[in-house]
Amino acid sequence: MQNLYIGTKPRKTGMMPGSLVFTGKRKMKNVSLEAFCYNQEEVRRIPLRSADEIPGLLQEDCRLWLNINGLHDSELIRRIGEIFGINPLFLEDILNTGQRPKAELGEDYMFYVLKMIRLAPKEDHLNIEQLSMIHGRNYLLTFQEVEGDLFDAVRQRLMKNIGRLRRAGTDYLAYALMDTVVDHYIVILDHLRDLLEPLDTEALDSNERRDLPSSVRSGKNQLILLRRFISPLREVLDTLQRDGDDLWDESMTPYLNDLRDHLRSVMDTIESYRENLSGVLELHLAVLSQKMNDVMRTLTVIATIFIPLTFAAGIYGMNFEFMPELKMRWGYYGFWGFCAAVALLMLAAFRWKKWL
Repeated sequence: MQNLYIGTKPRKTGMMPGSLVFTGKRKMKNVSLEAFCYNQEEVRRIPLRSADEIPGLLQEDCRLWLNINGLHDSELIRRIGEIFGINPLFLEDILNTGQRPKAELGEDYMFYVLKMIRLAPKEDHLNIEQLSMIHGRNYLLTFQEVEGDLFDAVRQRLMKNIGRLRRAGTDYLAYALMDTVVDHYIVILDHLRDLLEPLDTEALDSNERRDLPSSVRSGKNQLILLRRFISPLREVLDTLQRDGDDLWDESMTPYLNDLRDHLRSVMDTIESYRENLSGVLELHLAVLSQKMNDVMRTLTVIATIFIPLTFAAGIYGMNFEFMPELKMRWGYYGFWGFCAAVALLMLAAFRWKKWL
């Protein structure tokens, strides 16, 4: 497993707060804007050519979901901020794609940052993208680094009038997007589980995977990365429940509590996987140590058997002229018989003591 996290350039220094400078690396050829203007009776999906079309949508009797794909056009982000009256500091955070997940209260809106995590097409690494959301009374703005996301199911529910999306306010739409992001964390963890579970078996066979420690370390790095991006979401929920009374209806409390339960389950799973990986590495090292002990024990037995044989061979290898056994007709064969008997007796003694 390899980890892919497209990072950001070093944070700009020496510039005024609220300066809109894109710090990410992902760029689209053309920024795209798509609006959903909806109420309980109807919904319209409207691709926009420019930000100048947005004020006309705000005058209509509908709730607005505006999705922006591509963040490198800072002037477009500035114009959208002017239309909705967004604090430049929040716009600056949108363009700084290395933000930690958070929630902050604006004048009459809330600002959220989440990390949208997907499997890359080959499913051998993670693709992490920053998702910024600005939630007002009758509108929701979502800012994504590139086109393509996890929200097709939400769009289908909105278009086909499935569930509460059209009847509820934009708070429910914001919840639906957050819930989709969190649900996909579970998909990611299921994928990691499928990759990590075989390591338990492979740890018992030291010859199966020579690169097992490297795989364990890679898995731990993946989990640390996930924990870093998922753990702050609990603070996000705390903030919106504490400060979002004007934007979040009281009826949303059970949904937010359910989202909190999902996050708790995700965090428990991450910690469980981390502990399991630590156990896999300890097991692997124990197996290697046991195998080394077996090798050393075998070598020790062989060396011990040859000690008396070497002693006998050393005596009869001396060059004294008057050694009584040197003139015996069967002396040579007797010597080998003596050596074989000693070796067999010592092997029997080792087996009796269960050293072999």
